Amino acid sequence: MHPRHWLVPALSVAAASIALGGLTSVGQSVLPEALVSFANSAGGWTILAFGLVWLTRARPPLAAALGVVSFVLLIEGYRIVSGWRGYYYAEPFQDTFTIIGLFAGPVIGLSASLLRWGPGSWKPFAAAPVAAVLIGEGVYGLTVVGETTSPVYWVAQLVLGVALVLSTVAAARPRITPGILGSLVTLGGATAFVAFYSWVGQVGSTV
Repeated sequence: MHPRHWLVPALSVAAASIALGGLTSVGQSVLPEALVSFANSAGGWTILAFGLVWLTRARPPLAAALGVVSFVLLIEGYRIVSGWRGYYYAEPFQDTFTIIGLFAGPVIGLSASLLRWGPGSWKPFAAAPVAAVLIGEGVYGLTVVGETTSPVYWVAQLVLGVALVLSTVAAARPRITPGILGSLVTLGGATAFVAFYSWVGQVGSTV
């Protein structure tokens, strides 16, 4: 692959991710209460990473690599700007979400690429990881941290996740099986997300 085919997208995604990650730190202070959860949520970072990779029009496996770059540098941007603002977040490249990003990043990148370039029958499966995060965190936000956060953003995540699934199911027509299986994968992923986040919260409360 010629360097220009991957270097420009990589630099673009890296720069945008650091900048947007930094803005999420600032967003915790300036966003309205109804939307402030976006600035510190897995769903928010997933949306940003997905969008940046999708905009590059990258094909797999470059998209998978860009997903890692974006997710990890979103967190680093958040960490750097939080430090400038006087709030310690984590040591460089050592946060829990950094580790999560190493595993989730390729999936997010591939999801973006396959949703752009894949055949219609693949789209429910391609959308499933992103939709699962949006729906799962939406449910988690409403049921676990709903007493301390506004429900508006969590509901918005749920709606966006469901809309993503429905749009890909429509794209898979006239074949019904991909839509059903993709929806089931999304539901399973959302359930796993809620269970994982609940476990992380319990571990964090005992440390």
